[in-house]
Amino acid sequence: MMNFEKRILETSKIPERNLLKPSSVAMVKPDTGVEIRKKAAYYVIRDCATLANEYIPHKCYSSIKNPIKTLHGKFTKADIIDFVARTKSQKSTKQLLYVIFSDIYKVEADDWTPPPEPEITEDMTIDADATGDDIYGDYGYGDDDVFDTANNITMPVKPPVDLGDGEAVIAKLVAVFGATKEK
Repeated sequence: MMNFEKRILETSKIPERNLLKPSSVAMVKPDTGVEIRKKAAYYVIRDCATLANEYIPHKCYSSIKNPIKTLHGKFTKADIIDFVARTKSQKSTKQLLYVIFSDIYKVEADDWTPPPEPEITEDMTIDADATGDDIYGDYGYGDDDVFDTANNITMPVKPPVDLGDGEAVIAKLVAVFGATKEK
């Protein structure tokens, strides 16, 4: 567990945030402070402690109301770089990254507003009177016609970050959390 996760635990208010140290001990020496009478209990304690140790940050992060806003300014750039680097080898850390990006995408989607509708001008009105010999003949997609791209509307939607691109992930987390160089 490194600084990124520790800052999440420090911000969380749930009692389980204090399980980190006891679970670290129990995953290495499950019989600390208890008498184990069945061999299976040793492994149950060890494995439960290992799971707790790996997933306490997830529970703590999820317990924070508005975690993106609440954690803003809590991390250094070094914390984020270390966190992202560990996602390559630690599955639980990678899962935490996915949870965080899920929240980032939700915040960005909630902040997005569509562009205004184009104003209708006289040039854009259509004569819908179906009279004449060939009412379908002027459809505009014949061999000699070129598609008019000038009237297309483009949506200013930012593409999602490729979570496999470490540099892009780091840059996004630094921006979202307002990470500083030093703490």
